Order: sequence, then C-alpha cells, then structure tokens
Amino acid sequence: MRVLVTRPEPGGKRTSERLAALGHDPVLMPLFESRVTATAEDLPPVATIRGLIATSARAFAMFGQGDVSGSELCRVPIHVVGPATAQAARDAGFLRITEGGGTAEDLAALIAENAGEGRTADLPEASDGQGVQAYLAGVPRKPVIETALSASGTAYVVLECYEMAEISYSTDILKSRFFSPVPDAVLLYSANAARRFSALCNNHELGKTLDSVCFLCLSSAIAGELEQGWQSRVVVAEHPDEDSLLASMARLG
Repeated sequence: MRVLVTRPEPGGKRTSERLAALGHDPVLMPLFESRVTATAEDLPPVATIRGLIATSARAFAMFGQGDVSGSELCRVPIHVVGPATAQAARDAGFLRITEGGGTAEDLAALIAENAGEGRTADLPEASDGQGVQAYLAGVPRKPVIETALSASGTAYVVLECYEMAEISYSTDILKSRFFSPVPDAVLLYSANAARRFSALCNNHELGKTLDSVCFLCLSSAIAGELEQGWQSRVVVAEHPDEDSLLASMARLG
C-alpha cells in the first residue's frame, strides 16, 4: 500500500520506517517544519511554576541538546498529551510526568480537574503562593488548553516555544513526487495538517486526483477538517495514538 506520511520531521521518518516494516510503501510529505522560538531561559522562575503543560513532543526542543536533570526544573510536575510527548519529557530530564488521554481536550480536562483553586494571571500577579501553570505552546494552535485553564480559574502563562511553518510545494512536485502513482492512503496527525492538505489540493486543483484515496486520521476532530467530499473515505483511529492509527489500516480491506 502506498501511504503519504504528512507528519513533520523527525516523527515522519520514524513513521515511515514503521510502515516499511509492515510491508507498505511510505512517501514522506511533511506539511510543516518545526522551528524553535524559545529557550529554557524564557521560562518563569522555577519557584513560581506550579506545573508545566505540553501538547507536543516538539515543545522540548527548547531545551536544546541538554536536559534539565539535576536542576530544580526537573522536579516540576508536567502534564503531557500522550506517550510520545511523555517520552520527550523524560528525554529532557523531567521526573514527574502525567499523561493525558491523547488529545488536547483530554489533557485540558485533566489539568483543570487537578488544578485546585487559582486564578488566571500574568506571572507578576501570581505571587500568591499558588504559582502558575506554564504552557509550552506551539503556533498555530487552537486555544483548547487556555480555555480550560481560564474556565477553571487556574493561574497560567503561555510560552510559545515552537512554530509550525508551512512547507510549500509546486504543482509539478505534488503530481510527480506524491501523487504519481496516486497513494492508497494519507496519514493525518493534526487538524493543522488536515487543513493544510485540503488547501494544497484545492489551490493546485488536485482534489479529483484523490477520488479513491482513504484518509487515516488520529481523531474525529482532525477528520472534521477535511473536505466534505472526502468524508466517506475517512477512517478515524480508535485511540489517538500512532499504534491505533496504523492498526486502522487493516480496516481499509
């Protein structure tokens, strides 16, 4: 099966290797590239941080090649969206890691439930002993975490530490490298990727090229961002993780 992998690097390469091991023909088509936009020095003082929040493994690129082992920061509780992000946190040297249910919505609910009383505030106003949750965020994003924290009255700050920049492709490259031959399936890991993929196909008038393609999505929210005409060929993973996503390929027949 020829499979387009839209996941950004370095995850895209790992996914391609897994697909190849399963006997498929993976084709890397990253739609975004990650750019680090902050460092550990941009964090609030450790004494004021009640916890850290991360919805992507890319958040930990802000710590560079080193880790936080042996520093006060390594003992700060951290909430992450799922297993891959948890592993990135461990690799960065964090010790107190709690996994959410695999989506930003699940993580937001967990944080709000465990946050206790507090108030949303900028760091200088949060000197009431409660501390703040520091959200290691990417750009662009939906304000799922911020909305949940605000609703629960939790004090927080947002540190935008990475940016997902769009990768452009010419019509010739799209046709020759990615759509010739036409893929059997497209893997989509984020709502941003689904929107970007749809926009590329529309802008280059390539939508009809994919009339027989199946779209494998990590969640229903991601599937909802695809073209309406593609919805009958969408398969959503039973759980929002890559194991489930790849397992869902068996449902294609």
